[in-house]
Amino acid sequence: VTNPELPRLVTVPSPNQDISRTHAEVRTEGEHVVVTDLDSTNGVHVSRPGQGVRRLHPGEPSVVGTDEVVDLGDGVTFTVERSA
Repeated sequence: VTNPELPRLVTVPSPNQDISRTHAEVRTEGEHVVVTDLDSTNGVHVSRPGQGVRRLHPGEPSVVGTDEVVDLGDGVTFTVERSA
């Protein structure tokens, strides 16, 4: 997310249809990245290297830290990074 003032819909490929049409919301709040599972069928999972995976609770915003990987399913992931 480079500009929190410009919300947009991002379409991602889901050949196995593991990703819901409105799967998750990703936004910034100050210095934080916040991800909310929008009651998706297969959930949103977050992991940090060397630690376990946690599944986000639907409708509950969750701060995702630097280097954490967000998994939407069907091989679609993104990592939170700090800009220089």
